[in-house]
Amino acid sequence: MNERLLEGWTARCLAAAPVESVPRAWVASAALELARRRGFEAVVVVSDGGAPIGAFTREVLESLPPAEELGSVARRHPARTVPSDTSVSEAVSLLVAVAGSPLVLVDDAGPVGVVDETRALQGLFAQLDRLRTRLEAVLETVGEAVTLVDENEVVVGWSRQAAELYGICASDILGRPIRTVSEFHNLMVTRVMEERREVRGAYQRSAEETYVLINARPMESGDRLLGGVAAERDITELVRLHEELSRVNEQMRALERRTQMTEEERGPFRRILGHNWRLRRVIELARRVAATDASVLIRGESGTGKELFAEAIHRASPRAAGPFVVIHCGAVPPTLFESELFGYQPGSFTGADRRGRQGKFELAHGGTVFLDEVGELQPDLQVKLLRVLEKRAFYRIGGGEPIRADVRVLAATNRDLDAMVQAGRFRQDLFYRLNVVSLELPSLRDRRDDIPELVYAFLQEFARVHNRNVAELAPEVLSALLRHEWPGNVRELRNVVERLVVLSEGGVVGPDHLPETLHAMARAHPGRQTSLLAHLTHQTERDLIVKALEQTEHNVARAARLLGIPRSTLYSKAKALGVPLARRQVSKS
Repeated sequence: MNERLLEGWTARCLAAAPVESVPRAWVASAALELARRRGFEAVVVVSDGGAPIGAFTREVLESLPPAEELGSVARRHPARTVPSDTSVSEAVSLLVAVAGSPLVLVDDAGPVGVVDETRALQGLFAQLDRLRTRLEAVLETVGEAVTLVDENEVVVGWSRQAAELYGICASDILGRPIRTVSEFHNLMVTRVMEERREVRGAYQRSAEETYVLINARPMESGDRLLGGVAAERDITELVRLHEELSRVNEQMRALERRTQMTEEERGPFRRILGHNWRLRRVIELARRVAATDASVLIRGESGTGKELFAEAIHRASPRAAGPFVVIHCGAVPPTLFESELFGYQPGSFTGADRRGRQGKFELAHGGTVFLDEVGELQPDLQVKLLRVLEKRAFYRIGGGEPIRADVRVLAATNRDLDAMVQAGRFRQDLFYRLNVVSLELPSLRDRRDDIPELVYAFLQEFARVHNRNVAELAPEVLSALLRHEWPGNVRELRNVVERLVVLSEGGVVGPDHLPETLHAMARAHPGRQTSLLAHLTHQTERDLIVKALEQTEHNVARAARLLGIPRSTLYSKAKALGVPLARRQVSKS
């Protein structure tokens, strides 16, 4: 510690008496009268040249005979002069060495004060009191638990933070050898005394469930050991937060592993949203047939996700590394259909590419061809397609060499092919070739319980795409979405949800954002909203919330983000649906 902070100048710290210089011929009574009149506590007798030769306090002057010449007294007790910035310890040593002889403190201007034994003692007491006050203020203010022990390991300093950390009052530990305090387990302060070394940033478990970082050092004066001091910072909360963070990170990793396992189990079918039993049954059948090379006919209304299923089957098949080529049978003009499917040789017809062109089947070699809306094919085109499927080979237009077609064929239609076969508008042999396995995709109105999950998923998707913060979906909006017949199925729902996100203001999606037909439906049945939601959405919403909480280890904030709703909405919905937000504890018998 800075010596000036502890000791300061002798003139200030030892209450040096202000002085007046007088000639050596002055007598005691005259000097005493001058000191009283001017309020000085001492006089300094100086030689003719102005050098101090003696010093007398009021007390000494009062004890001298009034007519005693001060110069003669000074010869018997000569003055000792020291600089005014002499350290306290040095000044005290000089006073002790020659008892009864005061010190004259001088600076460049001459004498500035006188210090005798009495004043030195008074000054030392005052200085000790100041030091005690400063030390107490430090111990009461610092954020660390500070322990001070003397050379006998007796506790002489104990901060408020130490009392709070260890639960030991200062009155119960001050004055006691620290090793006798059973509650106090930290002996780092004594260890640094024994080893005469400083310790910084030592990590230690100081008491039951208490962790600290310790700085400690011995207190020394020269070769003398005066004690030890230790400052301990309570990091228990940080340790617990670290442990909790580690635990949460491990839970997150476990959740990621479980999620990855779940996604791997669902595999390519994870993009198909919904939990309706009809949909799950179709997914299970598609998953089983995907591992084979069988042709699959996917039936369903427009917008039910036929192409999504076809792509999932391809990605779940042994051909997943090969190409997935889509042929929109209803969009290709009949005159170009053959060249689209089989390609052509250079110069085959007017306007043809001079380099020739590969057809879709050739491009799909080793992979999968998806014939979308196969029911739109004209009869003559059906014959050509059947030939390829039977022979597994085809000819380019203008070509004479057969090209092998190592492809798997998936087809989809929204038409009733059975009725078309009966009416003679679709070849029966082609139908049988395509319909090895048939998947019947349910319409959205047949799986209304999936609508909330689809809505929330699309809300999250389009909120990211359009940079919107969609915080809440009004109940009457969901009611209208549930009541609608959805002739366009999931595709129509997806478009409606994108409209809601684009038109939403302030993060709230309300009835005014619905298309006119849905808006009119919401207005036409205001009294039925509650009962409809109760019958159609309560169980579905409850299942979704329970699933989200399980996936996030009952972390409400993360579950709300997973569902795409604000946390306040999740709280209110969970309360209304009777879903416990906290994990239930299973009692062990």
